[in-house]
Amino acid sequence: MSSAARLSPPSPGLSGAGGHDDRKVPPVADMARIIGLSIPAACMPDVVANTALLHGYADLVGSFALPDDCEPAYEYVP
Repeated sequence: MSSAARLSPPSPGLSGAGGHDDRKVPPVADMARIIGLSIPAACMPDVVANTALLHGYADLVGSFALPDDCEPAYEYVP
């Protein structure tokens, strides 16, 4: 099990700790080939899992509705 799978919460839409829903898993091998990236076969399961996790977080952020009258944050103060 990868360290990302142990430390990160499951992404929305995926079942179990390492379960995959084929409808949600992006075509990682196709994307890698398009950009000329070679991913070793031993790394592919972790790359797929991390990509699905990031897509889940992107969906979560993208679905967050902001009102039209929301003030912009001009300065970041940690």
